[in-house]
Amino acid sequence: MTAMSGGSPNVAYLSGKHGLLVFSRHIARHYGDKGIRCNCICPGTLMQTPNWDIHPDPVGRNERLHGSIPVGRPAEPEDIAPWITFLATDEARYGNGSTILVDGGLSA
Repeated sequence: MTAMSGGSPNVAYLSGKHGLLVFSRHIARHYGDKGIRCNCICPGTLMQTPNWDIHPDPVGRNERLHGSIPVGRPAEPEDIAPWITFLATDEARYGNGSTILVDGGLSA
């Protein structure tokens, strides 16, 4: 999600995320004729990331997150996994080079 919004104050982090989007499109374009598909899933805010428990203001963070996400909460890994699973199926065979925002409406 950070790569789509440009909202991070950490330009190196933001550049890395955006680089992955461009790289995935490159892979899709150059290897699609070989049956290789490449798509990106951009999750919104996830609960329980590695630094979740060391946040300096966990109460404020939780209030801010719940208020900013239209579905009312950050994602759990179980919210993202079905999208990944779908992309691995034959039903998604024509999807290539896509960026899929799975962010609870945050980008809306």
